[in-house]
Amino acid sequence: MGWDTGAGWNVITKLLVGNPVNLAIAAAIIAAVAGASGFATGWKLNSWRLGAEVAELRGANTAYAGANERCGVNVAEVKAAVGEIVKQGEARAAQAAKAIKKAEAAAVVHINRAAGIINRPPVPPEKQCDTVRDEQVEYVRERRQEQ
Repeated sequence: MGWDTGAGWNVITKLLVGNPVNLAIAAAIIAAVAGASGFATGWKLNSWRLGAEVAELRGANTAYAGANERCGVNVAEVKAAVGEIVKQGEARAAQAAKAIKKAEAAAVVHINRAAGIINRPPVPPEKQCDTVRDEQVEYVRERRQEQ
């Protein structure tokens, strides 16, 4: 029940045992075949592993694509909101400039009125009550005209 040791096997044995050069060549061929098959197996396993990593990366890429789309929408919304805020700020600045001009005009009127009061000549003591009453009536009349 052993192995069949046919004529082909005997020829190989005689070639290898009888000549050390042939033995070295046969050993090199066996090593090359074993190395090539090991390399091929390793290459296949590595390719399978890399393929799995690529599949995982594509799955992750799909997840990130949705996040990127949402991020793009968010960025567009923020840009629109900032644009609206800038428009409102510019409108408020224009309104403030108009209000300042109006306030400056009103300030000039009040400054001139104050200067007129300050620069009036002194009133004699017997006419002070009449002068104060006349100034108050004039002030009320001017305020009604301004409104």
